[in-house]
Amino acid sequence: MACFNCSTKSLVIFFTISAIPIAYLISVERAKPTTHVYRYHSSGWFRECAKWDDLHRRFILSLLEGGVAQVHVPDGHFLDTVLEETLLVREAELAGNASLGIAVDGRRNRALVANADVIGNRYSSLVAYDLSTWRRLFLTQLTVPGTE
Repeated sequence: MACFNCSTKSLVIFFTISAIPIAYLISVERAKPTTHVYRYHSSGWFRECAKWDDLHRRFILSLLEGGVAQVHVPDGHFLDTVLEETLLVREAELAGNASLGIAVDGRRNRALVANADVIGNRYSSLVAYDLSTWRRLFLTQLTVPGTE
């Protein structure tokens, strides 16, 4: 209803002003990066966190849909090469919860992953995985449904 009360001049000014940030974003995306960029194909739509695992030459990714994935960077990687994401862990026990953060503990050869129910905020946990086998070392529930 409010849009019908707008004048043509106001609409032209609004679209002109909103076009400037959009044009800037497009130019930044198309520009050649000033730093090194790794490009990879993903099976999902959002990756919350990425950490570098120096020992195994890979990025470890936390998945919003739950689980942990990796992007392996081989020796002699060329800038034009597109890398592939591979799923490492997706546990049925944690289904419906997002992996929201990762910490790589190279000294203990483990990855610590924070999991939570993003929408309902009813569950959160910390899980540790062995970096070599991806066997779960422990799972600590930080909240339990029904408790506040």
